[in-house]
Amino acid sequence: MAIRVFMPKAGMAMEEGIVLTWFKKVGDQVEEGEPLLEIETDKVNMELESPGSGVLLAILQDEGSVVEVTKTIGWLGQPGEEIPREDTGTHVYVTVGPGESGSVQTAVSINRESAAPQIQGRKPRATPAARRLAAEKGLNLAGITPSGASGEIKLRDVLGLAALSATPLAKKMAADLGMDLSLLRGSGLSGKITEQDILSASRSAPLQRSTGLTEQTALPRRIPLKGMRKRIAERMLQSHQEAPAVTLDVEADVTELLEYRKNLNARQNLKISFTDLLLKITAMALTAFPPINACLDGEEIVYHEVVNLGVAVALDNGLVVPVIRRAEKLSLAEIARKADDLAVRARNGRLVPDDLGGGTFTVSNLGAYGIVSFTPILNPPEAGILGVCAVRDVVKPKGDSFEARKVMGLSLTFDHRVVDGAQGAIFLQKVVGLLENPHLLED
Repeated sequence: MAIRVFMPKAGMAMEEGIVLTWFKKVGDQVEEGEPLLEIETDKVNMELESPGSGVLLAILQDEGSVVEVTKTIGWLGQPGEEIPREDTGTHVYVTVGPGESGSVQTAVSINRESAAPQIQGRKPRATPAARRLAAEKGLNLAGITPSGASGEIKLRDVLGLAALSATPLAKKMAADLGMDLSLLRGSGLSGKITEQDILSASRSAPLQRSTGLTEQTALPRRIPLKGMRKRIAERMLQSHQEAPAVTLDVEADVTELLEYRKNLNARQNLKISFTDLLLKITAMALTAFPPINACLDGEEIVYHEVVNLGVAVALDNGLVVPVIRRAEKLSLAEIARKADDLAVRARNGRLVPDDLGGGTFTVSNLGAYGIVSFTPILNPPEAGILGVCAVRDVVKPKGDSFEARKVMGLSLTFDHRVVDGAQGAIFLQKVVGLLENPHLLED
């Protein structure tokens, strides 16, 4: 019996995912547990493992497709096994009888845009010019409807598919730009032209246009709001609309803390970063002053018994907040190891849903960018987020003279429905006290 491959629901808030890369093609052997494809959720990129062993009978969703959770995206089974007929809007998957080679039933794909069957095991007949153009454009001849008198694929058929085999957004962008799709080579599955192909072509050498646009026409770059970027936009708007947020700024002298870190790493052969120290200090301050480690749940304020510390990690395409769980129970070295592991996996796209969610408080460090003050946005439903700013050199009076010191800004944003201004100030005082007295960090 054929095995269904579907878009998983990786988290309560996930409604759709994006197919990024298929690691296998139709007809390939797949073992259970083997990575089958990569998807993008609203929070992370993740690999989907094969739910069974067999061959990949069908791919129902091309790379780049946005798919609702639990929707079928492919089928696995035994060679020749019949699979359910499904109308996906782009492809219809059926089975056919024995082919020229005498093979048993085989899954085929009919692309609605080209209405051409792709039959495994058959080599389509085509004119030399059609084959040459298809090779140049990376098109699969098996996906082209033949118009020749003897059933052969003609040059005009390849030209027609080149113009039609494009995502809806790519077609719209090409129409807006007056771009001839038949002149482009698609980078998508089976040579499909994507929006990225249109953007790349618009920035490269001038192509023939179907309208009178000039080479000098300024073309804005448009990227769909989807995946991680869409989820970030939704959550930030939710935070802004729901929580009356207040930000308090304070400054701490971290001269001794920097010296403490230097000596600690040298003495114990560790690699403790400044961020690791901040995370440890934040966990200690939250434990000592629980009112900040809270959230609003309906008509109730929930004060958490544990500190699940979120660490904001900037990525090329957005931001994720993996969580260090039970941070109040961890030593400085343990926090450093967990923070480093989460950051590396976040930047490599290898976080899993369990790494995200369940946070009770977040730390966002923009010090490396030279920021001296900012207003961090709450990460719902958390009631607080601590923004960490750059370390600066200042001169302070000392007796009758002056001395050079290192100071750092902190920006605490909190939900005023849960936390009052005085409570926020007390929490910041505790953080500053630990920053300026690093001997208190000794386990």
